Amino acid sequence: MTDQEIDAIGVREAWSDVFDEKNQAVLRLADAMCGDSHLLAAELVADLRNHFSEAVLAELILVCGQANLNNRAGNAAKQLLGD
Repeated sequence: MTDQEIDAIGVREAWSDVFDEKNQAVLRLADAMCGDSHLLAAELVADLRNHFSEAVLAELILVCGQANLNNRAGNAAKQLLGD
């Protein structure tokens, strides 16, 4: 990734300036999976299906899910066990 892409990841408004549509869809999926993932927007689902095969979508879901699990477990451990 470029420095510009790294800087843009945390600024949703900058995504369209830095990332192509395919990568923007992945970022939107990762963002959506941080919240109520049972309510993925129909537009997002259609966009992802347009760009990726079912096998790749399964991998993306697993990677996003694992990252969320790691973050949530780390946050809980920090609160319960300290630094």
